[in-house]
Amino acid sequence: MNTNRIVKLDIARTFAIFCVVLCHCSEMIYTQQWLNIDGTTITSRLFMVATFTIGRMGVPIFLFLSGALLLKKSIDDDGDILRFYKHNLLPLIIVNEIWVLLYKLYSVYVLNGSFRVIDLIKELLLIKNCPMTNMWYMPVIIGIYIGVPFLAKIVKTFSFKSVQVIMIAIFIFSFIVPGLNVFSKVFNINEIFGSDIYVAYMAYVLYILLGYYINNKKIKINKVLLIFVFLSCYTVTVYVEMCSFKSVLVDVYKVWYDFPFLLIGSACLFDIFIQIKDEGINKNIAKVFTYISKMSMGIFFMHVLILMTLIKYMGQITGRLSLDVIILLFITFFLSIFIVTILSRFKYLKKYMFLIK
Repeated sequence: MNTNRIVKLDIARTFAIFCVVLCHCSEMIYTQQWLNIDGTTITSRLFMVATFTIGRMGVPIFLFLSGALLLKKSIDDDGDILRFYKHNLLPLIIVNEIWVLLYKLYSVYVLNGSFRVIDLIKELLLIKNCPMTNMWYMPVIIGIYIGVPFLAKIVKTFSFKSVQVIMIAIFIFSFIVPGLNVFSKVFNINEIFGSDIYVAYMAYVLYILLGYYINNKKIKINKVLLIFVFLSCYTVTVYVEMCSFKSVLVDVYKVWYDFPFLLIGSACLFDIFIQIKDEGINKNIAKVFTYISKMSMGIFFMHVLILMTLIKYMGQITGRLSLDVIILLFITFFLSIFIVTILSRFKYLKKYMFLIK
């Protein structure tokens, strides 16, 4: 086992990538049911929402991890910023370009999709989202990496007390306001909340800052209380989504990352991971988590290809959508690990396709 690894963070990253795969499996299996509300039983709806919501916590955990690991870097001058961009941002941009091209080839030659040169150019330039379900995340994380050196300088220059003011403002305008609008729609209040101060992108910045401060124990909460708050936030989120089935909404509400209870719940979950003691973890178990953690980016990209290939067979195997979600989840997750393991034997694929260091 690499002694430089922080095993509790590897556990958190493994959980996060498992959640991402779960989210997409649940969403894809139930895709035809999101609008066909009357076609599902209450139990099936609850399973769909419960698994989907747990899956949604994968991205917040990834963002918290980015904050915990990247904001601790020392940024003292222009040279440090340029070195960060060279060793962290540039590889991320390269791997994005490669997967945009691979997904386009898959879409055209496997899914029989259409091809327009202008669309490909827009996707490569990050001014149009690649249509694959996971690729919305790449412009977000690339944008965050551009700002990381400056955030790293801020958190080391100013006290947590000073930065709290910014964090509270972001929480109010980027989480509370969108959350109020969700409640308004789901419960038919017919009131729109918002102001010109609202900046959607700042929501992700708050995840990064929280990850840093939670990891550095600036935010200290008892583990029992963390578990209680996590379960409470998870229950509220699931309840709101379930209620949306009965509202006048055209689309069922699928919780997004600006929902305040998702932020708070996932932050509590991350803090639970941070409180794990590395020395208490069995070395063989730690090796498994470290191994999966190191290839998490590869799993992130690869699992979508597997899902798109297998999804046409789902819903027919057992006749139960919930059971098909579980089957698809484990096939996709472990097949992704297997394929990434094989392909990462080639050093250029390892570095430029999967970002394995």
